[in-house]
Amino acid sequence: MRLPLLLPLLLLATPARADRISLSPPGSEVGIRFYALGLLPLDGNYTRFQGWLIYDPTDRTRCQVELSAEADSLALANASLRSEVVGPEFMDAARFPTVKFTGICQGRGLQGALTMRGITHAFRLALDWTRGSVTATGRMHRADWGMTTHPLLGGGTARIRITTTLPKASEP
Repeated sequence: MRLPLLLPLLLLATPARADRISLSPPGSEVGIRFYALGLLPLDGNYTRFQGWLIYDPTDRTRCQVELSAEADSLALANASLRSEVVGPEFMDAARFPTVKFTGICQGRGLQGALTMRGITHAFRLALDWTRGSVTATGRMHRADWGMTTHPLLGGGTARIRITTTLPKASEP
């Protein structure tokens, strides 16, 4: 019975002239930045992820996105730090192997849901459409997703950034 109610909403969210691009390496990047001591950036990138972006190149306020990353594919420059971040007291990649975001364009951003550590919350990403690429950036409060340990290592917030290359025909 819910399908008849959801169908009109999905049709409204689907762009009239839609381009669909794959979100996967090497044409896309999914990164996360933690802040040691709340100030020093610790950058990581997920190496295994997949998803898609559907958008109307003539109206960038109409789009949909779905992205899923393998939590244990997070690459950090420091191996011991990486073990801590993907370990049980932080991201707990063994128990919660997937980080997922789904959303639709809303104004100049994406409004959706972020699932991490088995916890899903509403999450907003700002969009920056440039010639040849689009970048989505948002900040999460680690505690909202159950990451309360090691506040000096990871700080209170983390930045998530997704960047993908646009096909030449779709550039503004």
